[in-house]
Amino acid sequence: MAISGIWLTACGGETEVSDQPDIADAAPVHEARGFITAMDQELSTVSIVHEQIPDVMNAMRMSLLVEDFSKLDSFAEGDIISFEMFRRGNSWYASGFEKLPDDTELDLEERLLNMRSN
Repeated sequence: MAISGIWLTACGGETEVSDQPDIADAAPVHEARGFITAMDQELSTVSIVHEQIPDVMNAMRMSLLVEDFSKLDSFAEGDIISFEMFRRGNSWYASGFEKLPDDTELDLEERLLNMRSN
């Protein structure tokens, strides 16, 4: 008898996996906008000052993991971007990077906006 969502082991030692989605696939993806303050290819991280994400977090500077760092090859510190954020375990990730025009106005407090020029 198969029970959905539970790993079952057959007599031969093989493992059967249910058709339930992976936990990471079920994690909410949040659309965000902000600007890049630093990129670290060695650590596969990008530091971004982002606008508030309603019901998730306030506007802040945050270091996010990037699964495929080559997606940032055409980006530089100071670029205004839109991107997606999602959580996997205790870590936040960024993906889906798109450059926005330099004159894009972000909804950020002055102290956060000033991080772009530093």
